[in-house]
Amino acid sequence: EIGISDKDWFICFHSRDATYLSELSKGDEAARLRAGSYQDYRDSDIENYIEAAKYIASCGGFALRMGYEVVKKLPDSDNPRIIDYVSYHRTDFGDIYLPSKCKFFLGNTAGICWVSTIFNVPVACANSVPLEWTPFREGDLFIPKRIRAIKKKRFLTFPEILGSEVGHYFVSELYVQAGLKLIENTPEEILGLAREMNERLNGTFEYTEEDEELQNGFHSLFQPHHQCYGTPARIGTEFLRQNRELLE
Repeated sequence: EIGISDKDWFICFHSRDATYLSELSKGDEAARLRAGSYQDYRDSDIENYIEAAKYIASCGGFALRMGYEVVKKLPDSDNPRIIDYVSYHRTDFGDIYLPSKCKFFLGNTAGICWVSTIFNVPVACANSVPLEWTPFREGDLFIPKRIRAIKKKRFLTFPEILGSEVGHYFVSELYVQAGLKLIENTPEEILGLAREMNERLNGTFEYTEEDEELQNGFHSLFQPHHQCYGTPARIGTEFLRQNRELLE
């Protein structure tokens, strides 16, 4: 067996699902149902993070899947460097210690990311939503969920989102009422985010002049009334390259 020694490096990864809030509401059926749907627009599938975990393992690191109560375990894997911590090893102490000591935290819009933030550990946030609420520290990265207008049969652009109430929708029902569907980041997109963060921390990731122009174009869309106006956190480079039409 391979164990993590004090000389090894690791990341933590996590994907929010409805189980945690449902568990907190156990015994109150009405509250449980509300918890499951009130902000389920923030949920995402943990299996979409597995390619990123495999990448970390291929680089010689360990990838620890975090959480408290989860919908499903990780699929069976013969890779001992990918560890389903929440399903087999979880402790209250580990929930604080591991995110404070990892190389970076790969997550989404869930509270456990804040543990790494408190300890000044870099955060790479996939499936970030609402768009106004990005990470806010220098060194953090994020990629947002895309928002599809069902009747228009196309994705809303970033200017459309940030120029409307959609940029700060905090309740799932608002998206439903507006005829909008949130699209999770793909395994390839999350892999790209993890690779960029890992290579940035290794000092090997290189940005082109065009990358900086795209990045500046995205940040210029934020106005003083937006929640994360002026954030130094960067939107994922590969994601922006592949979705540059969303800037228009």
